[in-house]
Amino acid sequence: MDAAVLPITLAAIGAVSLVVLVDGIVRRSRLERELVRAWDEVPRDDDTGLYDRRVCVQRIAAELKRARRSGGSVWVAVVTVLDGDAARFGRLLHDSMRLPEVGFRIGEQVVCIARPQLDDDHRAELLGRVLAAAPRERLAIGEATWRAGDAEDASALLQRASSASAEVSAR
Repeated sequence: MDAAVLPITLAAIGAVSLVVLVDGIVRRSRLERELVRAWDEVPRDDDTGLYDRRVCVQRIAAELKRARRSGGSVWVAVVTVLDGDAARFGRLLHDSMRLPEVGFRIGEQVVCIARPQLDDDHRAELLGRVLAAAPRERLAIGEATWRAGDAEDASALLQRASSASAEVSAR
């Protein structure tokens, strides 16, 4: 290859690579917006704004699938309102949630929170927001974490968190 042509060829390859990279970023951004819009159409509890119980296990299963591919983890908490206004707590909790956290009302007095990749610092901050949403309520919080390599499915993970909440309630 001629020495004068090589820099032009390398520049052309670089330009094409940049176009492909930008196109991928734009497509990913578009897909993320479509996903957010799709989740906005999922049924929500009228009293709290949290997602409906019907999608709880489905969404946790989707998070587990993603975590299996990436080698990550999924944290689930079941929060039972023992005394106080559960609907008010649910609304305040909903308002305090941040992506990638997701909340569900799974019973009259029970909500579920799921979050992928939760480290100890973020866990403490998230639990602080949960408690701040319940200044007048008494809560029982049960937690369970799925880690890469665990065999349990979404229903079993939710059941483990629910059992932990029931243990706290019994104290």
